[in-house]
Amino acid sequence: MKASLLVIRAIGTEFANRVYTPVVIMAALLSAILIGGTLWLTTISLWWWLLGIPVVIAVSIVIAFSILIKLIIRYVMPSQTKAQRRAIKQFVDKLQTLSDVIQTPKVILLFRLARDVAAPTKDGFVGNLSHTSLSLKKDFSALLQSFRSDTYA
Repeated sequence: MKASLLVIRAIGTEFANRVYTPVVIMAALLSAILIGGTLWLTTISLWWWLLGIPVVIAVSIVIAFSILIKLIIRYVMPSQTKAQRRAIKQFVDKLQTLSDVIQTPKVILLFRLARDVAAPTKDGFVGNLSHTSLSLKKDFSALLQSFRSDTYA
């Protein structure tokens, strides 16, 4: 595989792992509140069990989708040396700061990263962020060189 795609996958998986946990925690809390509220409403009247059906279906879809995203992230994560992992983490720190500045919601960020990780392209989310910022462009080039030398070694 091309070194540029390996770098994009490495950056995307690291970034997605960082965004994944808060999104899943938020979804779990929201699901618990919805299920708890539905159960409380069923004590008032048995007709509220009808509300429980779509709530359980929605929670099941969210659980399945979050498991699918985690499996995709694990599957496409390229193998890296310790130096590459450290450089990727530093690069993702800068990317995360940039995404916080542009105020992209974490849920949207996770879906864009999952799409970028599953089918990496130079014009994807990570590629665009890496090439538009001058400081990130230099770091991205260094990462690319690191993966090129590792690929052919």
